[in-house]
Amino acid sequence: MIYRAIGLMSGSSLDGLDIAFVEFEENGGHWIYKILKADCYKYSPEWTERLKNAINLNALDYQLLHTAYGHYLGEMVNRFIENNQLHYKMSLIASHGHTTFHVPGQKMTAQLGDGAAIAATTHLPVVSDLRAMDVALGGQGAPIVPIGEKLLLNEYQYFLNIGGIANISFNADSFSAFDICAANRVLNMLANDKGKEYDAGAIWLVREN
Repeated sequence: MIYRAIGLMSGSSLDGLDIAFVEFEENGGHWIYKILKADCYKYSPEWTERLKNAINLNALDYQLLHTAYGHYLGEMVNRFIENNQLHYKMSLIASHGHTTFHVPGQKMTAQLGDGAAIAATTHLPVVSDLRAMDVALGGQGAPIVPIGEKLLLNEYQYFLNIGGIANISFNADSFSAFDICAANRVLNMLANDKGKEYDAGAIWLVREN
């Protein structure tokens, strides 16, 4: 069975929206994948500020931003499809959204980017709100990477994912995954203090340590 999907991700670095068009093939429980197209659409200064300040909004303005950002995501998907001539080639869109509030200890997480708005803008099926069930079941709300590692990279036993927050996965008696510490989010903040968007080539990290 072959599945084709577009995936959306916005990280804490706020450098832009990552979009990938991926083909998955499942045969007898074995999965393989190909990244067919991928791009990162840089956020405008306005969108960077709106996402950065989302945690300070009142409830109504937060929900309005949730809807507006969903329509923005849909527009970026349409642009990606047009740029790469992908019309009628995918089954669905999977959107992680942009995380604002994340308190797994109290079984709460929130991501901006209304899935209904994405679907209305693209006229495609949308899977969203990907963290909520994991958090509701007592997890830390980052199930996407471990599931991908388990299904697509099962020849390896240990994984370290260095995103805004670092997390590890390991396949011993059972497959387990959890967050361990802050990572690129802190490094980006230190780079911002020096007037840079990020530490290109880890120059400061190496030089100052």
